[in-house]
Amino acid sequence: MANLEMSMNEKLQTSNPFHFAILVDDQGREIAITEEMIQQACADLAKRCQYPTIRKAA
Repeated sequence: MANLEMSMNEKLQTSNPFHFAILVDDQGREIAITEEMIQQACADLAKRCQYPTIRKAA
């Protein structure tokens, strides 16, 4: 498993080290943050937001 994780990290680093991010879990495993994860987090946040009501012009 470590070899698989290392090869994934090596591939990401050789392409461009600034186009990815990684989370480290409690066991020290690296988890690549995907676009899908970010989109899901934004959707969850949007559900929790309370948008202001529209005010009529004075």
